[in-house]
Amino acid sequence: MSGLYRVGVPVTSQGNEERETAIKRALSEVLVKVTGQRSTLSNEGVLQSLKNASALVRSFGYERRDTESGQQLFLQVRFNEAAVNRLLRENDLGIWGSNRPDTIVWLAIEKQGGRQILRELADSPLVNNLEHVMAARSLPVTLPLMDFEDSAAISDVDVWGLFSDKLAQASRRYGSEAVLGGRLSEMRGRYNGRLVLLFKNQQFDATVQDLSAEGLALAIADLIGNSLSRHYAVISGGSSVNPMLEVEGIDSTQDYAGLIKYLKGLTAVRDVMAVKVGGNKIQLELLIDGTLSQLSDAIALGRKMRATGTDEVNQTLQYRWLGG
Repeated sequence: MSGLYRVGVPVTSQGNEERETAIKRALSEVLVKVTGQRSTLSNEGVLQSLKNASALVRSFGYERRDTESGQQLFLQVRFNEAAVNRLLRENDLGIWGSNRPDTIVWLAIEKQGGRQILRELADSPLVNNLEHVMAARSLPVTLPLMDFEDSAAISDVDVWGLFSDKLAQASRRYGSEAVLGGRLSEMRGRYNGRLVLLFKNQQFDATVQDLSAEGLALAIADLIGNSLSRHYAVISGGSSVNPMLEVEGIDSTQDYAGLIKYLKGLTAVRDVMAVKVGGNKIQLELLIDGTLSQLSDAIALGRKMRATGTDEVNQTLQYRWLGG
């Protein structure tokens, strides 16, 4: 997901006072994106930093966009990535990198006695709000196509029952790392029901009570963001080991440079040191934050390296470089 550290907020003018207020709002949105959690904004250190949000700005500008209500002026703000990350580390808050897992969303909605599964191409306030909110939070989601293959794999009864086996089976074709199911009743644009998120053999639940389409989209974003960020977000100093990696498939200097650049770009990795080079293999020692499992999951999400095994004797993780 690109754009974690930049955001556009609507304004009515280019005045200094309104700009300062808008920058605080923009920083709040960026901090929620980077950590994955709205609770970040209740942290005392974060609250203090919001008072001087302009100090973290790298650049800003204005642009006009067409919206449903006409043309709107937006303040586009890009924040200094290193400064934002330093703020989060100083307050023991996790940093969730740009490699983020996708969530496939199965929602069975009951309305006027009938049920339907929300699908990708549906033009509805809920779909529009869900796409907008998830993009604003930098949370990748997929809605099912509900084509012949989906219809053969799952029914509205399966989704309404939140049957985890059926949800997992129907989700395989999409390759998503997490699965969200929901049974919802809609009346006059208000939703009630239950949401369930399935991720790595865990289940997270949320109750939906009298929410609008926008409120439901925010509840879905909170459930996904809170649950997944707890797994992937890296807290400074969380590791007690310097893992060793043995990577094969390094056939050129371009492969070597690409591998080093890729590893250094991972949020969990602070530094990479080459220990041994031989043939098409390279052995690396990594200095990391977070845990070893977070490093492994981050590498898996990037899909540029494939795990091939573990050398238990030398305590080395083994990979093949796929490049790209």
